[in-house]
Amino acid sequence: MKAKNIFISAGLALSTVVAMSNSAKAASFTTNFSPNPVTNPKGDIELLSIIRNDGREISDFKLVNRVNIISNVGNLGPASTDRGDNATNPIGFPPTEDPSAAAIAAYLNRDANGKINLNNIIDTEDGGAFELNVFFDSAVASNNNKLDNFFFWERGRNSDIKVQAINASGGLLGTAFTINRSLWERAGFQIDTTEVNGPQNVGAWALSFENLGLTSGTLVSGLKLISETSFNGPDFKLVAHDVFERTPVPEPTTMLGLGSVAALAFFRRRQTKKSAV
Repeated sequence: MKAKNIFISAGLALSTVVAMSNSAKAASFTTNFSPNPVTNPKGDIELLSIIRNDGREISDFKLVNRVNIISNVGNLGPASTDRGDNATNPIGFPPTEDPSAAAIAAYLNRDANGKINLNNIIDTEDGGAFELNVFFDSAVASNNNKLDNFFFWERGRNSDIKVQAINASGGLLGTAFTINRSLWERAGFQIDTTEVNGPQNVGAWALSFENLGLTSGTLVSGLKLISETSFNGPDFKLVAHDVFERTPVPEPTTMLGLGSVAALAFFRRRQTKKSAV
């Protein structure tokens, strides 16, 4: 019975260590891009990788390859395609104020050089409103709903965008999350696109399955993106990534430490009982 108590104590301590290592604060991430620093905010800015909120570097992104335009309302291109004045646009899709669904998908994918170009964005006029269903090239999955899956950038850090997960047919999953303008963190570079008169800081923010009201194991085919007239016209780019985390195995020194703590507690209990006799 006493030996059993030792193993139970060690097991509880071990499960605490594992649980702590599996939890992480969502939303913050680091963007690795080239060139760095950006000396020409009108030129190409290639996304190389991201340092996720658990410290892991990832570069195998899932990109938007299909878009359904539910609505796109406003003057002068409520949701238009835009790029840096000297940046490479996707093949066959120059910037336009009245883009097709295929054009929007192209600007959320790769440029003509095959790069994920952070200076190819969707630009929204300040009073514009849209509802877009964007679908990734394959479903996004996660076995840890606290780690980030969806990564956004926003030119200007002064707009909001509402996000909700959808399935392959566009059906809603989970709950909506609004990335409001106060949340954007500095991404570390500026862009200057055809729609603006000078360089603007770019903000970054990420969402996890938990943020979107999803449980681990859900398959997400895409996202519903919404801008309302009060959102100040988000100008954005996004990518996604799967989360497949293995259960961490504690280091041998950690196991020894846990065993020592449990053993010490056991012998102290024995000494206390002997003293009481």
